[in-house]
Amino acid sequence: MTSTNVSIQSKRQEKSTSSSATKTDNEKTKVLQLHEVNVTEYLLQLDIELSEKLSFFATKDSSSWRYLLVLLEISGHGVPWIAAAVLGVLITRGTSQQFACNMLLGLLLDLIVVGTFKVVFRRKRPIYNEKDMFATVSVDQYSFPSGHSTRAAMVAGIIGTYVTNQTNMVLVFLWAVCVASSRVLLGRHHIFDVIFGVVIGLAQFGVIMVVWLPEQLCHSIKQSLYSLVTNLNHNSLEAS
Repeated sequence: MTSTNVSIQSKRQEKSTSSSATKTDNEKTKVLQLHEVNVTEYLLQLDIELSEKLSFFATKDSSSWRYLLVLLEISGHGVPWIAAAVLGVLITRGTSQQFACNMLLGLLLDLIVVGTFKVVFRRKRPIYNEKDMFATVSVDQYSFPSGHSTRAAMVAGIIGTYVTNQTNMVLVFLWAVCVASSRVLLGRHHIFDVIFGVVIGLAQFGVIMVVWLPEQLCHSIKQSLYSLVTNLNHNSLEAS
C-alpha cells in the first residue's frame, strides 16, 4: 500500500470519526432538550393540578369566606392604591409626600412590568375562574404573573420601610400574604403565577429603593399634578 493510499484512508477514518462524534453530540443535545421540555410540561401540569385542588372558594356559592377573599382582592387592586398615592402626593408634604410619590412611582412601574409579562407569556387564567373580578382590562385575561401578588409584595416592602411600629409592620406583611394566597383560593391564578408575582414584586421594591425620589422632586411632581387636575377641571367646565 502506497503512502498516498494510507493518507487517503486515514483522512476517511478521521472524517468518519468526526461525523460520528457530531451525530452523537446532536443526539445528546436532542435528549437534553426533550428532557427539559418534559420537565417543564410536568411542572406546569403539576401547577395546574395543585392550583385546582387549592381553589376552595372559586365558585360563587362555595362559602361565605369568599366575600372576605373578594374584599382582599379589591384591597390589592391597583385602582384604589394609585388613587390613594395620587391623593397623598397632593395633600401631604415633607416625608409623607415623598413616601406617597415613590409609592406612586412603584405602582406605575408595576403596571408596566406586569402588563408586559402578561402580553409576552399570554398564559390563560384557570378555567374555573369566575368572571366577577373587580375592574379588569383586556390584559387581565392573562394569568402570568399575578398582578395582585406583585403589587402586594412591593407595597408591603415600601410601607415596611416607612412605618416604625412593629405591630403595623406585621399587619402589612400579613395582608400581603393573604392577598397573594387569595389569588389561588379564589381560582384567579395558578400557584406559579403567584410565586413569580411575589418575586417580581420584591424586585420592583428593590428598584424603587435604588431610585428613591428626593423630596424636592416630589414637590415638583405635586405641582405638575395640580396643574393637570386644574386643566382637566377647566376643560370639563368648558365642555359642559
